[in-house]
Amino acid sequence: MPQTTTSSRSADGQTDGQRPSRAVMFDLLGNSRRRRALRYLLDEPTMTLTKLSARIAAWENGVPTDDLSSRQRKQVYSSLYQTHVPRLSEHGLVEYDADDRTVRLTGDRDRIRRFLELDDAPRRTFSHRWSRYFFWTAVVGSAAIAGNWLGTAPATHLGTEDLYGLLTVTFMMLSVSFAMAVEGPKLVQVFD
Repeated sequence: MPQTTTSSRSADGQTDGQRPSRAVMFDLLGNSRRRRALRYLLDEPTMTLTKLSARIAAWENGVPTDDLSSRQRKQVYSSLYQTHVPRLSEHGLVEYDADDRTVRLTGDRDRIRRFLELDDAPRRTFSHRWSRYFFWTAVVGSAAIAGNWLGTAPATHLGTEDLYGLLTVTFMMLSVSFAMAVEGPKLVQVFD
């Protein structure tokens, strides 16, 4: 698939030359190290490759930069130097100065921030919690139905059809709650 760029004007009216198309941006941001590098460069537009790689390694390993091993630092440094910074540079988002070993953000900051905000959607925090709700609803419902079949369930006055109906309604309510939790903020924005 060819990777294209488009010309545009920045917010101040200046032509910023070629910038990555939407498809290319999504491809570039498909890698967590590139996303993280751009996040750090949005806060500090110029930094050494060593400092950038240490921050990313600390984030990936969940430790402060002072607690990183040399191997952890080196792995991230090598991948940034050999792969990620050249890809970002090729599409005009960063420049790498080999003499100073610094990386400088050169792409449209607002556009990069907008693309990175897509990744920050709150729905990512719901996945594990909601999967547990669905799982336990299925387990409890199945146990109740199995207990009813075997005649060991405490609610033997309910028929199997009643239990299926109750389980179906429970799953429907859980599904609506899930959809509102994940998509609700988007729906509110549409109607504002």
